[in-house]
Amino acid sequence: MNILREWSPLVELVNKIPSSVQRGLLFNDVSITCVDLVEEFIALGTNVGLVFWYNRKSGAIERLATDSGSQELSCVRIASTVEYMVAAGCRAGQVNIFQIPKTPPPDVCAELLLKAKPIERYTVRGLHRAGVCELVWSKNGMRLFSGDTGGAVVLTEIGYATKTCQSREIINERYEIVQMDLHRGKLLVSSSFRTVICSPEEEEGGQRWRVAQVGKKDRKMLAPFGAVFATVHGKQQIVSTRSGFRLWLADDEGNVAQTLIFKELMRSPCPEIALLNPSRNPIRIPTTFGKLYPFEGNRMITVANGALFLLDLERMTVVSTLTRLRHILDVAVDRHEILILESARSLVRIATLPDSSQSTIVLKNLELFVSAESQIVQADECCEEAPAELLVRNGESPGSSLPCDDRVELDSNHDVDDDARLIEGHMRKLELFDTLNELKYDESILFKSGRSRRKHRSKVNPIVEIGQIPKEIEPDGGEPSTGS
Repeated sequence: MNILREWSPLVELVNKIPSSVQRGLLFNDVSITCVDLVEEFIALGTNVGLVFWYNRKSGAIERLATDSGSQELSCVRIASTVEYMVAAGCRAGQVNIFQIPKTPPPDVCAELLLKAKPIERYTVRGLHRAGVCELVWSKNGMRLFSGDTGGAVVLTEIGYATKTCQSREIINERYEIVQMDLHRGKLLVSSSFRTVICSPEEEEGGQRWRVAQVGKKDRKMLAPFGAVFATVHGKQQIVSTRSGFRLWLADDEGNVAQTLIFKELMRSPCPEIALLNPSRNPIRIPTTFGKLYPFEGNRMITVANGALFLLDLERMTVVSTLTRLRHILDVAVDRHEILILESARSLVRIATLPDSSQSTIVLKNLELFVSAESQIVQADECCEEAPAELLVRNGESPGSSLPCDDRVELDSNHDVDDDARLIEGHMRKLELFDTLNELKYDESILFKSGRSRRKHRSKVNPIVEIGQIPKEIEPDGGEPSTGS
């Protein structure tokens, strides 16, 4: 089993996001507020109403302008179907949906390759009276469920053929929505008060949603408890968080079958996930679990109070913990990797495998780095020889072999010994630099002085507001145009 760890920093990605954007005569600082990822792309929501769409293979980044102006985005979710569907919810209650066409495979006809489809945007207004805090897509990308801090859950159905979207409120829990999940048409909603299962039922005049509570006992306190659908012990079950490091396993009707208690396991020491730049002050272990994220089969990621835990529900073990982060503002999980938004300008990727989409330089024939799994072997003790410079001063070549009686007697003065160590260290550095200079690097990473001329770039795909005239995005630092 591969070890979960941080393989490389995401500094290159963060540096592609501008530190500020101009709004009229004022400049606003750009902060990352939410994140989501799939195998090919990463979506980053910001506090200035922009979604940055990052291509993990090419390294290109594109701006997606929402209709909410400069309102802070609070949640972003990606659905990869025939096309990419990106939903972004903001603090003001609006939901923007972007339909991004996928690049056709190289074996299709040239006529399809020449027809570049624009990015289309749908906007849901007026239904959320509070900030949107949770989004969940159906697998085919035709239905989007959005929940807000006031407890309302809105269903948006998208008609790709007619270029329309219809939205309506289906339930209202009156308490903040913490987490939602969807499986076979049933919607799992966990609020700060309770966890319910919403099932659609057809009736005269439309469709209504039947609500069943998970468990018969109410919570004793309001808390950000999460709930998801997951496969445990070979069958699909609901995993819901309870107080005191407990997890409920229930069926799709809300009947609790088992309670998993991790209280004693949390007290015993467990491995810490390795970070490249860990915090010196570990986060205090919380008293309960929070949101849940299925991870690699039967394991589960849970986040609470700035700490992250990897649980094995079938073996009832705490596989590893992560308590050396500064904060956890948002978490996205996809297959074998976890993306953590640590701060407004800091992203951490935790995975069992390195990022295959990122190109790295491998220094061969140089043992400059030691892996975490390798063992450090103690070197044999040896005697220090006279520096080459001192031998040359006495008329001998550095490579000549001298008898013991003819060797130069070094002064035992402390200053001479220090000078000899400095010279020896300097010579070792020169040898290392010469070896590095002989290696072949990609020319694109070399620094070139002077101002480089910008090449003429083709216009970015325009974002088309459904029912509005297309407006193009300015590719170079300007404020993207939004649909009216």
